[in-house]
Amino acid sequence: MKRGKNLGFVDTIYEEEEEDYVDHSSSFSSSSSSISSPPQPRINLSSSSMELESRVLKWSLVNNSKPDVLVHVGGTRFHLHKVTFFKLLFANFGHCPFDLLSRRSGYLKRHLTNVNELTLSPPLNITAETFTLVTAFCYGAHLELTPFNVVSLRVAAELLLMTGAGRNDVRDNLRNLTESYLRRVVFVNADYIKIVLRSCLTLLPESETTAFLVGRCIEALTEVRDGECVNEFLEQAVILPAGDFVVVAGAVQQRFPRHDLLYRVVDAYVKVGLIL
Repeated sequence: MKRGKNLGFVDTIYEEEEEDYVDHSSSFSSSSSSISSPPQPRINLSSSSMELESRVLKWSLVNNSKPDVLVHVGGTRFHLHKVTFFKLLFANFGHCPFDLLSRRSGYLKRHLTNVNELTLSPPLNITAETFTLVTAFCYGAHLELTPFNVVSLRVAAELLLMTGAGRNDVRDNLRNLTESYLRRVVFVNADYIKIVLRSCLTLLPESETTAFLVGRCIEALTEVRDGECVNEFLEQAVILPAGDFVVVAGAVQQRFPRHDLLYRVVDAYVKVGLIL
């Protein structure tokens, strides 16, 4: 990034202790029917970080403004713009007035207004990979949604308060964008629902408490008449920690108040507890 040194840039806007890779070797084949072992994505995290770095640098050069805020997510540091970054939260809206900022990220507005450094840590369940995608989206990058990343992005939209109140354009609103993908692509395909359910388990309780994804996925599976997959998911649910199981049981009760599904899952959980 030598071109930006005259602006006082750091060597990179995206720094991590070591390069991470996530397996993405198999496809979304319909032959994979088990909730417990869905196909896993293989993602080179450097590609999304390079996209973000490129866009931050481009914006900096155009506006003659260096990154002036540091955000820590896990072991990764993000060098971004402060007020200028806020404005970019209105992706593709141009230079919007600062007082409209809460329409895209109330969380970042609140926590970066008077400081230059911020750490995203629990209870925010957001990884560096997800924050990279979200931030690149804010800088105008195309966000490629898949069954493997839609849950983390949908949850991030709520945790970062990127709900776009008053905005109906799906392309410019992270919550609407992920919701549209879930309805059009995921909830009509049993194999994709299985993948999303698996992601929901790893992001409990937020996956249910922020977007009701567990209950909606189970409901979608019953609508596509994949009862076997529902049973497989419940088998996974009964080995969850007690707090997460309560969240799942509540989701089942809310979606199926007069169904024997709740009785089955609670009964199975009790039996597993007795065995253990």
